[in-house]
Amino acid sequence: MKQKFVNTTNTRAFLSAVSALQQRGAGEACLMVIDGKPGLGKTFTVKSWSTDRLSVYIRVTKEVTPCWLMKMILEAMNKTPVSSIFERLFKQVVEELKKAVELAQQSDEDFAVIIDEVDNICRSARILETLRDLSDLLEIPFIFVGMGQVRQNLVRFPQIASRIGQYVTFAPLTRDDVRKLIDELCEVKVADDLVEYLHKMSKGLAREIKEGIANIERFGRKNPPKGDGLTIKDMSGQILMNDRDTGRPIVVRV
Repeated sequence: MKQKFVNTTNTRAFLSAVSALQQRGAGEACLMVIDGKPGLGKTFTVKSWSTDRLSVYIRVTKEVTPCWLMKMILEAMNKTPVSSIFERLFKQVVEELKKAVELAQQSDEDFAVIIDEVDNICRSARILETLRDLSDLLEIPFIFVGMGQVRQNLVRFPQIASRIGQYVTFAPLTRDDVRKLIDELCEVKVADDLVEYLHKMSKGLAREIKEGIANIERFGRKNPPKGDGLTIKDMSGQILMNDRDTGRPIVVRV
């Protein structure tokens, strides 16, 4: 199965929000929040986007401190921290981010700092204020990625919430999204009825859809499809994916 950035409904919403953030009126309103249930493709989307644009991606944990956070940002930029003292680390991060922004501007590319699993820190005033300070100083987008409680938790910090210029909620993928994912990722041809079946069984969850595509492709390589591609009948009795709630395999049934 190919690994690539596929332009689905959710990724289009994300890209549109990034564009709107770049064209914002208030310079300080440069925070974005991406939320949604696990398995909808949030992390894959932002990591792929950041890699393509040399932006910064980090994944935070509950134990992170301001010093640790600065070191994580520097390491994500392949820079060696010059100190263990927060003030010096903060200054180094500002300098390195300025350089990265200038490089992105020369290449006419968008730039952002992406903080994944932000649920782990969205109750910490110290961490959030550190990120706000960086965002205010540099006026570059900081993208917070988390689950459903992020918005409610950030409301507790008006200085942060007031700087959020864009909200994006990842939703279950549509049938057309599943067709697009199969067409661009799967290396065997798949008929419409199996696309419909995969959409139904996956409940539109990107993680399950990709698992299903991998199993479809594996079967299709051993049993090359004819006509319009692999059908439900062709894959009858084969495992399509595992059920997230029960852990049991979902088997294709005609």
